[in-house]
Amino acid sequence: MKNKKVTVTGANIVFLAFVLSYMLSQFILSVFMSILVFTGSIDSPVQFIKNNIYILTFVNEYFLILGPVLIYAFAKNIDFKYVFRFKSPGLLPTILIILMAVPAYFVALALNSTVIYFLQFIGRIPTQPIPVPRNIPELLAGLFFIAATPGICEEMLHRGLILRAYERRGTIKALVISSIFFGIFHFDITNLLGPIFLGLLIGYYVIRTDSIFAGIIAHFLNNAFAELLQFFLAQEVEAEYLSISGRDLLATILYGMAGLIVLSILITIFKKVTNKRSTYKPPISSVRDDIISVISHWPIIIIILVYTVTAAFYLLTLALV
Repeated sequence: MKNKKVTVTGANIVFLAFVLSYMLSQFILSVFMSILVFTGSIDSPVQFIKNNIYILTFVNEYFLILGPVLIYAFAKNIDFKYVFRFKSPGLLPTILIILMAVPAYFVALALNSTVIYFLQFIGRIPTQPIPVPRNIPELLAGLFFIAATPGICEEMLHRGLILRAYERRGTIKALVISSIFFGIFHFDITNLLGPIFLGLLIGYYVIRTDSIFAGIIAHFLNNAFAELLQFFLAQEVEAEYLSISGRDLLATILYGMAGLIVLSILITIFKKVTNKRSTYKPPISSVRDDIISVISHWPIIIIILVYTVTAAFYLLTLALV
């Protein structure tokens, strides 16, 4: 008989397995690039990452993220259909999710831009080493590696395993906890608030439709829109560092506010059309007890410690470089 129960401990250990394997891979990659720079094989680590970003993304997503999820799932003989909500989200909810993708993107962009704006006063913030697609083949490659691949692998972890495990503490609390984990998961302080917001929104889609495909679609559309923007707005010279003026920030916030208004209207409609598809589990303890329970669990303690150290190191690097 298939196991329909996934434990919080199991989900946390899977999350920790990703974190530790990711950190190890980053260390190995740093050593390897240092050797290549020392021997004169490459000019800079940044250029090496940009030239090999799709290979690195493939390994990270399918082996470091999806791998531990599948190993745990098969080891515990879990019911894939139940735990990962393998069912159709429905036509009308899918259409609404598609319509909400662009306004949601601008809300997340406003949140991340606000953080970047203030961090740039500490030091120069390097851009993400993601190549800008210059033609259709490059765009298609970007859509597969940057949009479709994370949409599948990351959703299986966050809106699949983690959301289902924490749902035992209450559906709303599971949504909030999994969203915070999704922000931490990116290990990038400049990309923390946006993912937390998107985690809340995408998790809500999954809960209301009882379908992980709702999350995969939403995740794909968010990343795909970013790729399309890069493709159509690509500049001849790519900036090496991020820079946001006060005027740009204001414009981004206004776009975000407009997006939030549109999103609110569409979510109201979405809630009505998914009214009979979802079931909510009540909380089993107070918010205070939940916070203590989550942050005192040993895998989460390690994850928070690793995130804090990496964030502190990043800020220190900004200040010194």
